[in-house]
Amino acid sequence: MLYFRIINYFKDMEETVLEINGMIDHYGWQRSNIRYFLNRNKGKKVRCKINSWGGSVNEAIAISKMFEEHGNVVVEFIGFCASAVTWMAFGAQSREMHEDSLWLCHKSSVPVEVYGVMNADELEAAITKLQNEKKSSDAIDLIIAKKYTDMCAPKGKSIKDVFDLMKQERWLPASDVLEWGFIDSIIPGINKVNNEYRNLMVENCAALNFPVPVFPIPEEKGEDLADRIINVIKSLFQRDNKTENPNNNTNPKTEPEMNKQFIAVNTLLAIEGLAENDGKVELTIDQMQKICDALTAAEADKKTVEDAEKALDGMSDNIKSITGLSNKINAVKAVVNLIPTGAPAGTQLPPKSQSVDYSESKKDPVNDYFNEE
Repeated sequence: MLYFRIINYFKDMEETVLEINGMIDHYGWQRSNIRYFLNRNKGKKVRCKINSWGGSVNEAIAISKMFEEHGNVVVEFIGFCASAVTWMAFGAQSREMHEDSLWLCHKSSVPVEVYGVMNADELEAAITKLQNEKKSSDAIDLIIAKKYTDMCAPKGKSIKDVFDLMKQERWLPASDVLEWGFIDSIIPGINKVNNEYRNLMVENCAALNFPVPVFPIPEEKGEDLADRIINVIKSLFQRDNKTENPNNNTNPKTEPEMNKQFIAVNTLLAIEGLAENDGKVELTIDQMQKICDALTAAEADKKTVEDAEKALDGMSDNIKSITGLSNKINAVKAVVNLIPTGAPAGTQLPPKSQSVDYSESKKDPVNDYFNEE
């Protein structure tokens, strides 16, 4: 479940930090808290750390203006940042993004409710209402697109380019966001997002109808998890031509170097790195066993996922046409949630072969009233 909180602390007595997590709701209490925070820190540099999927357009515009009025706000994008918060940050003096974070912009969404049996007049009224909703959505999209264009125009981007990007609805890595001009700099660091957090992000993105993010993990096209682990292990025993001496010095290294390149293997073996000598590394029997166990588990997980996807595809052609196991599961969940829970008592009819004794009801005084003499 998403949440919002503000933490106030001082960094070197010069920079005040404001943290914004979760959805920007339409009730306005986040805006009030942010206004209170900024008013308390007038004249001070405020670093606003944002990890949010966005929310209300109106609230985001208002918060952006507050950043602009304060005049000394730095926005720092952390994790997954999308929708309203991407241009809410434009009111800040500068914007930064962690290199292992993702960023997404898209067209605005409006709530639509059309349900029931309608005659021709009612259908016409519903169509008119939807057309008005579309006009409102187009107006909101134009406002948002102009905000993006103001930031990326120095990079040679036009409002048409921005609309195309909004229509794609794809997660961008920090390097692409910088190239577009939406941020001013990238904060370097090692990707420390664990699998549990990644799974949570994927589930929440599906629930919010956002595209599932593709994490910036190097892999070959068509590679599955087991193949990737195997290729990493193979690379351990291959000479890295880039590390060879450019002067063709063939003297062997006397001191082994610690190779920290293979993060996945190092994490699996719970070591800092592997001792490398002359482009080769050595593994103990226990380490090889751990790698073999990981490969076996990966193959089992792969088989389980394939079986689950095959079972879901067998439910209907609609499920089979959906791409991605998570999206298939969410589609099934949506159908299941429409099924009423429980059943009224006494609605089940007895089998035809079962005889029912109505003698007790015949003894009811009301039933026997007209039989009295």
